[in-house]
Amino acid sequence: MKLLDMANKYGKATYAYPLQPYEVAENFRGKPSYTYENCIGCTACGVACPSNAINVKLNKDKTKLVWQFDAARCIFCGRCDEVCPTGAIVLSNEFELAVKFDRNNLKEKGELDVEYCEVCNKPFTTKRLIAYDIERLKKVGWSKENIDLKVKYIRTCPDCKRQIETEKMSKYYYSNKIRGAK
Repeated sequence: MKLLDMANKYGKATYAYPLQPYEVAENFRGKPSYTYENCIGCTACGVACPSNAINVKLNKDKTKLVWQFDAARCIFCGRCDEVCPTGAIVLSNEFELAVKFDRNNLKEKGELDVEYCEVCNKPFTTKRLIAYDIERLKKVGWSKENIDLKVKYIRTCPDCKRQIETEKMSKYYYSNKIRGAK
């Protein structure tokens, strides 16, 4: 009886969880929620994920960038949420992740179209990321003429950019060295 009196005096210490939904705290770090429409394929989430719960790679025929999230590997650290520039990944309040028999129910998958390099024609990023970059340049005040001049550079892979810049630098260096030798 004494125990019942204490419970009435101080209130309940437990929740009727299975019967009533459990209300989580405001900054609760639950299962990451992926919004495909906002994803640009920058792969920042996959790089930031310490548990490799997010895997981003090209499909076999290299026509799509495949994004896959495995909730069974997730440690709910929130790093993917922090690095996503478009808010495609946000931590939800969902914490009930138990599944019966099929572990594939814990996986989410998305595919994005790949952009090919204008010089070597190898896949290097997504079309959405290129469009996002161009849109950002417009927002910071670049004129349409300047953006049009830079589009070829934006649509060139890092390896080709490096090769082009190396060739430019060597031509400049050797032309100045020859002039200086005279």
